Amino acid sequence: MRAIDDRIIRRINFVKTMRAAGMSIEALKEYIRLFDAQEDNTAQQFKLLNEQIAIMEEKRDDLQTAIDHLRWKVDHYEDHMAVTEEELRAVEKNRADQ
Repeated sequence: MRAIDDRIIRRINFVKTMRAAGMSIEALKEYIRLFDAQEDNTAQQFKLLNEQIAIMEEKRDDLQTAIDHLRWKVDHYEDHMAVTEEELRAVEKNRADQ
């Protein structure tokens, strides 16, 4: 009974980890179907897992780009604010002069 419990727990942990990383339910179902099948589906399992890695890496890269952009904005916030305020003052002065 203990071996069955460990197997179920390991599967649940795998599913939770993969879902948290963004793996689709469809891909998880397909992977588990391949894993549970009687025939050797190792090549298909590797293919599916490698496809998921590529998808997750692309999402990671997109997220990293957004983080880098926000970090740059935070790091240069004062520069942006000073320039923006100066531009707004110039616009207001031009309006007042007209």
